[in-house]
Amino acid sequence: MKYLFFYYLLYRCCIGGSFSSLNGTKYNNIAYYDLKESALKALGNGTDGEVKVVNVDVFGNVYIGGSFTQVGSMKTGPVAVWNIYTSAWVSTGLTASQFSAGSVVTSLDTDCSSFPESASYTGLFPCDIFIGGNFKATLSGSTATNIMYYHNANSAWESFTAANVSSVSVIAKNELQLFTYSKVYIGGKFYDATGKEFGFATYDTDKKTWTFVDGVSGVTDIYYNPNVFSTDNIFVSATTFTETTCKGVCNLNHKTSVWSSTAGSVATGIVNKLRYIKGLSASNVGSIFIGGNGLSTSSVKRRDGETGDYATIGTNYPVETVLGMDICGILSQYSVTGCKSGSVAVGGQNFFKFFDANANAWKSLLSETGYSINSIYVKTSSAVTSTISFALMAIVAIVCFLF
Repeated sequence: MKYLFFYYLLYRCCIGGSFSSLNGTKYNNIAYYDLKESALKALGNGTDGEVKVVNVDVFGNVYIGGSFTQVGSMKTGPVAVWNIYTSAWVSTGLTASQFSAGSVVTSLDTDCSSFPESASYTGLFPCDIFIGGNFKATLSGSTATNIMYYHNANSAWESFTAANVSSVSVIAKNELQLFTYSKVYIGGKFYDATGKEFGFATYDTDKKTWTFVDGVSGVTDIYYNPNVFSTDNIFVSATTFTETTCKGVCNLNHKTSVWSSTAGSVATGIVNKLRYIKGLSASNVGSIFIGGNGLSTSSVKRRDGETGDYATIGTNYPVETVLGMDICGILSQYSVTGCKSGSVAVGGQNFFKFFDANANAWKSLLSETGYSINSIYVKTSSAVTSTISFALMAIVAIVCFLF
């Protein structure tokens, strides 16, 4: 019988970017900050190039993409996976030789809803993996341009059905998408058969079809909110919306593809990152967090409820341009994780800061310069390793879906 592992990743804030040494220790572009011990720690020997995106699945495995070609001595190309159970980088089934020179992965997400057999709980890829960016990769029988995914059921990397995908800036896939489980939400530059440009698209992994959505360009982030009470459940940040009431952020109805300003409006600046904490009722939109540059006063803001403006968080807040951001979600308990719900981690050029919602105060986690943090992923929940764990995750899924 397998045991529940409630230790793994309970306190970790993973960071990826451009840095070799921090606080006198070599990390090579990828590390994690232990929120309980207040200390940076390494993930192996790191990478030979910049990390652009970090993601962590429900099992605790860490996924990274960027402009690197190898991790440690393993020639992986611009995507790699750290296996939490073996504490080592593992083969993705891809090699650097399959990618064209200069390939970069800038976006990545996972879907672990297939619930693998118990024998694969500690396997290399218990989930589907979606990656996007600017790359060309030679796969078995096809060539993938700027977007592809690892299909766990087939144990193989696959290209998306042919489409003119010029670039991909962000990919969003949520395991709790009960009605839209086969849909992947993508920001970037796409062109239809007539040559018309789109900034947002969905891809159906079952039907293998694309749907291009008009009304937005320069998409910087996407958050899918699986709420049964609302269809306006896709939060998008971008530089331009055709919906005049939307500035900086906007909501997309997944059924009608109509944009609305439910998420409020950001009067000035550019939103680079957005996160969301669910409300506890059908009428409560919850809290939306944004990070960017030129946002007026602070580069990190929060909006609570369905009305009101985005406001600064705490005092001594960041003013630097936010490149990476993540939050501690509604189920995060401070006594267990050291990260109270509503806490925020942000980073960018020469700064890495954390808003401790328990103390209602910002603190700097690094005092040196000469580094850049591009992506942050806060993981303060347990790694799932048993049938019992899956049952618990199913209960959490129902709660999240209803609220």
